[in-house]
Amino acid sequence: MTLDLTLSPLYRINGQEIASLPGLLVQYPPRNPARGREQDRLVVYLLLTGTAVFSTSEYMQVAQDAANIFFQTPRTLTGALRAATESVNKTLLERNMKSTSRGQYAVGWLVLGALRDSQLTLSMSGPMHAYVYGQNETRHIHEPNVSGKGLGTNQTINIHYTQTQLSAGDRLIFFGRAPSAWDSTLGALTQSSLAALHHRLKSLTSADLNAVLIQASDGNGNLNLLKADVQSKADVKLETPAPADLSPKQTVQNETLPTPEEDPAPALDAHLVQASAYTIPPQKEEIIAAEEGRANPSKDQPRVTAPRAFPASIPRAQAPKQPAAIESETEGLEPSAEVELPALEKIVEPVRTRQPRTRRETPAWTRQTAKLAANGIQSTRRLNTNLGNRLMNFLPRLLPGSEDGTQTNAPSTTIMMFMAILIPLMVVTIASVVYLRYGRSQQYETYLAQANEMKNQALALTDPVEQRNAWENVINSVNIAESHRETSDTITLRQEADTNLDRLLGITRLQFNPAFSSRIGIDISRMAANEVDLYLLNAVNGEVLRAVPVKSGHGFEVDTKFNCKPGVYDRVTVGPLVDILALPNLNSINATVLGVDATGNLLYCAPEQVAQAIPLPIPDTNWGRVTAFVLDAGNLYVLDAPARAVWVYTGEDTAFIDQPYFFFGGQTPEKQDVIDLVVSGDNLYMLHADGHLSTCSYSRILSVSTRCQDPTPYINTFPAYGDNDLFAGTNFTQLLFTALPDQSILLLNADATQTQGVFRFTPRSLELQNQFRPTTGNANPIPSGQPIGAITVGTNHVLYLAVDGQVYFANDMP
Repeated sequence: MTLDLTLSPLYRINGQEIASLPGLLVQYPPRNPARGREQDRLVVYLLLTGTAVFSTSEYMQVAQDAANIFFQTPRTLTGALRAATESVNKTLLERNMKSTSRGQYAVGWLVLGALRDSQLTLSMSGPMHAYVYGQNETRHIHEPNVSGKGLGTNQTINIHYTQTQLSAGDRLIFFGRAPSAWDSTLGALTQSSLAALHHRLKSLTSADLNAVLIQASDGNGNLNLLKADVQSKADVKLETPAPADLSPKQTVQNETLPTPEEDPAPALDAHLVQASAYTIPPQKEEIIAAEEGRANPSKDQPRVTAPRAFPASIPRAQAPKQPAAIESETEGLEPSAEVELPALEKIVEPVRTRQPRTRRETPAWTRQTAKLAANGIQSTRRLNTNLGNRLMNFLPRLLPGSEDGTQTNAPSTTIMMFMAILIPLMVVTIASVVYLRYGRSQQYETYLAQANEMKNQALALTDPVEQRNAWENVINSVNIAESHRETSDTITLRQEADTNLDRLLGITRLQFNPAFSSRIGIDISRMAANEVDLYLLNAVNGEVLRAVPVKSGHGFEVDTKFNCKPGVYDRVTVGPLVDILALPNLNSINATVLGVDATGNLLYCAPEQVAQAIPLPIPDTNWGRVTAFVLDAGNLYVLDAPARAVWVYTGEDTAFIDQPYFFFGGQTPEKQDVIDLVVSGDNLYMLHADGHLSTCSYSRILSVSTRCQDPTPYINTFPAYGDNDLFAGTNFTQLLFTALPDQSILLLNADATQTQGVFRFTPRSLELQNQFRPTTGNANPIPSGQPIGAITVGTNHVLYLAVDGQVYFANDMP
């Protein structure tokens, strides 16, 4: 954390400057945050509109609950931001459902800013504005079609995600509604100090203000929350002690800004929310008529929530003198309606004495509801009693007894116990059936509607990173909907989201099919293919197997007569083969596949022929251990990794009898961890054990040495990844060229991770062209969770993958 953030609130109500902005909160990671939240710092800016009345503690508790849930959500950053937004929506929605009958409601506009290092991710709900003033440009973030009308009106939430990279000196401003006097100023704020900006924005207008000004600066990751002292002209600096779960360097500071000389503003004691204004905290004594408690918005998630202490000196506005008249004017309003309430008559000094609380009379509708509930409970009890008596009278008649059908003896204890168990079991069964039929269906409909709304949001976005986040949210909602019920609608929506994500991330899906009817039961380390045959190298004993297409044309079968394995051939002892390659159709030895062992012995094999072994001429420095080889333009390149050497054998028609030359000339590579290589002309590409690539260009001029670059960086050309390093989690294990004419480099990412597959790069600049991955869902026959052992591409553009003793192939690789 190299940047400090300083937050300066701009808060004015009814002409009075107020020091603290309700709903503005900064938060560090707690002592035990969820996985992935350890490096995040959070800014919460909550703005409430409507007619409801909120106390100061309630206002701040909503913001604090959102921060708690953010740091306790172990998912992606956008997932944590979404969980925090949902908690605010749930709190406001539950409160609105209880108070709309009295014409009271609250709509939340929310900005969540998560800072990780220098990257700020914003989550905006409601028609909020954000200006980012960078060193070279000014960015205005306002997407009301995506962020929606606000929180608390329905179960579906709208979120606009965006990201920006901050540097020292950058400034931001968040607000919901700006006075018209700011219009010409917001486009270019050029003042050098935060205090000057704060003073300028306040002095431009006398209208009400609710905004926060933020400045980034070099530091240790501190979050500084400034407060303007409206009671005194002197500057005072207040520093709040850091919480126990923060390091000493992580302190939240409350500082004052220099203010122009003016008369001290009188303190106010209560706030009444106006329909077109922002919701402001009231005094507790004046909201006794409102509900005394609210549901905990995050009771279904574990958290430790401490009540937020708030200064008692915050100015408050007195409620109107005739609340009954106002209530009658707002009777029957819909939650989305906005009503202009009478203006406040005057501002009074807060009453410091606590008035005794009087017991309020229970409303008539409440008494009527309680009466109906009591009658319902009594009716249910009478029904259960009558049902039990009838069953007890009926069942004894089924037993053998007197001729008149009566049972001479009373029901046994066993029957009584059976009935006591049967009746509750029937009730539970009926309730379960009703829930499974109607309750789960309602949950499905809710999350499907949410997924469709997120889809519309994704289609409206233009930024690739935001589009990726939006489509990922669609898939998350579809997953939840399918946990209740899977339908054609969810399948279609998932396919559309997957298609758009693949397009943004450069992923090409291929339909793979199993090559063999069953697993062949060997560990495959290398493969080679021509237009017809497929050759497999057994990693255990170094033997080569040949697979040929079956006569039906679907799949392959092993040629049991093919012989290409270690042994003695014409007094040449060939050890276990370490690498193989397919030979051109026309060659003097009439072989179809060539193998090499660790001591440089070549083994030429062909169907229905005896294998032929020919040793390679030994280099001047002798062999260390041959680990790989490749054929290019008639020359054989042999990798001796322990000796840090690549030897080049020139030959004609796949026969190599001359002494080799050292590819690197007068210099020797420093590393011995090369595991594979490919060659194109004078360019050599070497894959290292840690997955990075090095390249060398052979110099045919004696005075110029061969040039090498180690490492050669991979270039990701897809902007949807944002700052995510695509190659950080890869494990490249094999390297090869595709067939001509459109030749490119393929790298196999073998590990069973989310990025498992084949990466294709341009040969010159190593720019990522795309990724090849199997299709998703039931159409993919490749088992999940298994690493890929080997890869090869035939001259007919067929891609082969070896996984868990089976080979899978995809035709017509683009």
